[in-house]
Amino acid sequence: MLSRMPRRNFLAIFSYDGTDFSGWQRLPGGERSVQGVIEAALGPLVGEATLPPAPGCLGFEIVGASRTDAGVHAEGQAASFHARTSLSPDQIAAALNLALPSDVRCTSCREVDPRFHARYRAKGKIYRYRLHTGKSDPAARRVSLQVDERLDLSAMGAAARLFVGEHDFRAFTNAHEQKDPTRRIDEVRVERSGEFVDLYFRGSGFLYNQVRIMAAALLEVGRGRLKPEAIARALESKDRASIPGALGPYGLCLVVVLF
Repeated sequence: MLSRMPRRNFLAIFSYDGTDFSGWQRLPGGERSVQGVIEAALGPLVGEATLPPAPGCLGFEIVGASRTDAGVHAEGQAASFHARTSLSPDQIAAALNLALPSDVRCTSCREVDPRFHARYRAKGKIYRYRLHTGKSDPAARRVSLQVDERLDLSAMGAAARLFVGEHDFRAFTNAHEQKDPTRRIDEVRVERSGEFVDLYFRGSGFLYNQVRIMAAALLEVGRGRLKPEAIARALESKDRASIPGALGPYGLCLVVVLF
């Protein structure tokens, strides 16, 4: 019987189009979330109830390494879950993809140490903000920000390097209160890929809206509206008003979680 089987721990990797989701995290009110959709499909496959749990019982839950916001996409969201099941990881991934809607896919699944926790074990994440610089394309608008001006990629690259290191990022977050606004950024790079300009950000962790605000600052540098030195001054002054607002979520993608 399943109740006599030991609980196994699994790590699954998911890709999703975040356009029609309220974000990763399941929230009260029934809004469509990535976590909720996966749990509804996965729970019955591994013999775990997804109905409201009894008082004092946590019920079945899949834990994501990143709580992506509404409209944000993922190519490599990592999530862990415990289950009593005889299915192999490959069988779980295959069955899950048959049950999931078309805007979410499980790209891999493997068994991990019982103590593994996707959020707490993550050592870093790589995000990409995509700018579309070609002729306006309705399909591209779901995953990128349309930019009609010519961008100075050299200036953007110089500005990107200023983010690298450990800094107080209060000027680059929309969090009203943040106990510790210090974060370590390991790499920021600007790459052209055909009609797209991709901004990659690799770090140990990010504040609320931080990547979208850093991308906005780099875009303004590329447009010639902001000098690279303004980023250095903002990091030093911690003045949020000196930096533009966050870009839209549709251009942001969680590329990979690093363990």
